[in-house]
Amino acid sequence: MAARWGTRDLAREALRGVVGGAAGTGAMALAAELRRRRYAREHGIGTGEIDTILDYDDSDHVVIAASTLLRHVVGWAPRSPRGRQRLFWVVHWGYGSAVGAGHVVLARALGREPEAGLAFFAGSQVMALGLFPVLGETPPPWRWERRLLVTSFVQHGIYAGTVAAVNTATARLGRTR
Repeated sequence: MAARWGTRDLAREALRGVVGGAAGTGAMALAAELRRRRYAREHGIGTGEIDTILDYDDSDHVVIAASTLLRHVVGWAPRSPRGRQRLFWVVHWGYGSAVGAGHVVLARALGREPEAGLAFFAGSQVMALGLFPVLGETPPPWRWERRLLVTSFVQHGIYAGTVAAVNTATARLGRTR
């Protein structure tokens, strides 16, 4: 029989998932930055001069999706470049961190890795492939350029792998106390 969870247990597990999600978001952001630097070096330009989308998760399409949702829910969206940049970072870190709690739920339901991590990766990838066309004004995924589709899979693999590793490690820490 499974142990019952109290409010403290749920809060601790949710926090553990958010920490894992933040770590995954950080790993994904680092990979995107390294990709930007490599692209800039290969093209003999500065990173600020890149005028092509390298990854939808690291583009204005994040702000477009969030602004679309904000307009529908609260009737407001940022208009200034500074406001859009702030929204990007809030969505990038907030959404990425919060979604990490989903891995904790999957790990509890599925009971072990790598099943939970693979299911989490699949869910993360499906969300990206669905949310960007619906809210972010990208083409449907079957019309994405191959390099963008590959980047999406790699980036979400980095994210999900990091979330799973951090959540697994912090679960072990909690059991040794």
